[in-house]
Amino acid sequence: MEDMDRACEKARGERILQVQRQKIAACLKEPPEPRAAPKTREECERYWSDYGWVQGSKKSGGTRPHLFTDLPVCRRAAEARRKSEGR
Repeated sequence: MEDMDRACEKARGERILQVQRQKIAACLKEPPEPRAAPKTREECERYWSDYGWVQGSKKSGGTRPHLFTDLPVCRRAAEARRKSEGR
C-alpha cells in the first residue's frame, strides 16, 4: 500500500509542478498594481510554491481538496487504503 501511496504522490507532484510553472509564468506577465513594482520570479515562486499541496479554507468555512487526488493511481491507492482499514 505504501508503494501505491508513493506512486500517487509522485504522479500528483508531476501534475502540480506543471500547474505551478504555468501560474508562475502568468504571475510574471501580470501587469503590476498601480504604483507597484512588477513581481520578481522569486516572489511568484514563493507565492505559488504550495499550490496544489495544501488544503486551504474557502470563504464559506469549508476546505478545498488537494489537487489531482482523482488521478487513477491515487484512486487505486485510496481504495486499497479503505479495504485495508475494513471500510
